[in-house]
Amino acid sequence: QMDIFKLVGNIIIKNGEAIAALGETSEKAKEVADDIEDAAESGEKASGKWGTAFKKIGSGAIAVGKTVATGLAVGATALGGLTAKALSAAGDLEQNMGGSEAVFAEYATKMQDTAKTAFSDMGLSASDFLGTANKMGALFQGAGFGIEESATMSADAMQRAADVASIMGIDTASAMEAIAGAAKGNFTMMDNLGVAMNNTTLEAYAMANGYEKAWKEMSNAEKAEVSMAYFLEKTQQYAGNFEREATETISGSIGLKKASIDSFVAGLGNADADMQNLTENMVDAFGAVKDNVVPVLQ
Repeated sequence: QMDIFKLVGNIIIKNGEAIAALGETSEKAKEVADDIEDAAESGEKASGKWGTAFKKIGSGAIAVGKTVATGLAVGATALGGLTAKALSAAGDLEQNMGGSEAVFAEYATKMQDTAKTAFSDMGLSASDFLGTANKMGALFQGAGFGIEESATMSADAMQRAADVASIMGIDTASAMEAIAGAAKGNFTMMDNLGVAMNNTTLEAYAMANGYEKAWKEMSNAEKAEVSMAYFLEKTQQYAGNFEREATETISGSIGLKKASIDSFVAGLGNADADMQNLTENMVDAFGAVKDNVVPVLQ
């Protein structure tokens, strides 16, 4: 059970640190807005009504930046609206961290460390990464895999699903749902990841790779092993694509920003959170949005 009073107290104590962190991020947001306005002014000269429209966007962004800065200036009160979100996000994170300890036992720390960089590697907040990993790990273990093997398979499959999603143009959450379904034998959504996975294709793959049993004779663990191996092999060319696109494309950088903000808000309610690191992650994400959006407006 989460100690709600301790959690609220922690959020209040960390207000000063969080305000400073948000202030830094606000400055980055204002830089983005300034660049958008500059791009809009150039566009107005070159393309009439389109330039005017973009200038309005730039002006709106400036207004938002000033509003944020003004709100931060009032101190602790500025975080009042974040308290409910922080409580909810911190509760979810605490639950998922506890779940990882139950599912992965002595390997839970390794999974939690992976979760810390999931925002940039997969576009997932730490909480969302652990929530999906816990589900997949439990499924793999239920099929007969050991704890260490289930942890490795979960992390590898989730990373590849994120990489493929960045190629196929689907959101990361849907990709995670597809791969989690495949882990329990439901291959319906794998088409969204560009992989034709069904009993026929998997049986053919198993035979071609030296599995002696027919598909219908395999245990659940063997079927899960074949399906994950098939998925990883068929998508090998996409390995690492999410991380590359996260800082180079508009949609990737926006996803990066969202995941970094989600992790930051959850950190407000976590006594052990490294707020400086979470802030730097968020500032970097805003920078990626700036780098990708402004050239398009120009």
